[in-house]
Amino acid sequence: MLLRVSFIVTYYNEPLEMLEECIQSILALPFFRGEKEILLIDDGSKIPAPEFDGVTVIRQENQGLSAARNKGLELAKGEYIQFIDADDYLFPNEYNVVLDMQMSIRPDVLVFDFTHDEPKKYSGAGIKPYRSGIEFLRKRNMHGSACCYMFRKSILGDLRFLPGIVHEDELFTPQLLLKAGLLLVVNVSPYYYRIRTGTITHQQEEACVKKRLDDTLFVLRQLDALRKNLRGEAQKAMCRRVSQLTMDYIYNVWRQIPDRKERHNRIAGLREAKLYPLPIHIYTCKYLIFALMSRVFGRLVV
Repeated sequence: MLLRVSFIVTYYNEPLEMLEECIQSILALPFFRGEKEILLIDDGSKIPAPEFDGVTVIRQENQGLSAARNKGLELAKGEYIQFIDADDYLFPNEYNVVLDMQMSIRPDVLVFDFTHDEPKKYSGAGIKPYRSGIEFLRKRNMHGSACCYMFRKSILGDLRFLPGIVHEDELFTPQLLLKAGLLLVVNVSPYYYRIRTGTITHQQEEACVKKRLDDTLFVLRQLDALRKNLRGEAQKAMCRRVSQLTMDYIYNVWRQIPDRKERHNRIAGLREAKLYPLPIHIYTCKYLIFALMSRVFGRLVV
């Protein structure tokens, strides 16, 4: 029987009760025997991950989230890949909608939403197909998190997560979508994303804030360099993603950096990289207003 999905769970010092909830939510999914595998990558946790029936535990020295996910990709045997962080979990009923679409339509990528509360109930009318990931990127904003995508492993090629940075998803996910053929957006939110103040993406210490901003700028430069080597619709698609991410970066600089000189220097760095001021496009109303303000009232953001 074909191994349909490899679930790659990355674990590093999360509370064990959260890990248990995560694993049990995957085990509750309606697969036939042998259709799925669960790979639990323990990235050098101080309290090792326990063994679970039906779960393969891989232990390695601490190397970070990117390396843990890359290890999972190296070992995964499923036709499709699903990433899950150990402190999050799936709603089985809602995720089953994604599985039904995967089996019946078999796209390269299925896109769904996450929630911090109750899942969005599937109405039966919330399916939107795109001929390619490029078309999706041209017409829609995207979630950066790789956990909001079930994707066919064969489209990856040599694409992997870059170690050593936070916001690694922001670099990985748009490149994944550029490789995709048929893409399906499923209007359901089966992924529970838990906000925990102690995690690196939510810590407010000055060093953590600056690390996140520095790495976002690095990702922006990488994606913009990629954009310059693309042509046609692919270039337009990446231009949209770079512009949206630049808008988010500017907003976070303004909101999280109190020092006026540092704000000025960061915006000046964007200008030097030709990422500022923002290009004028009607991607969304929010983006258009922000882009106009960046030109007319540019000094306000610094």
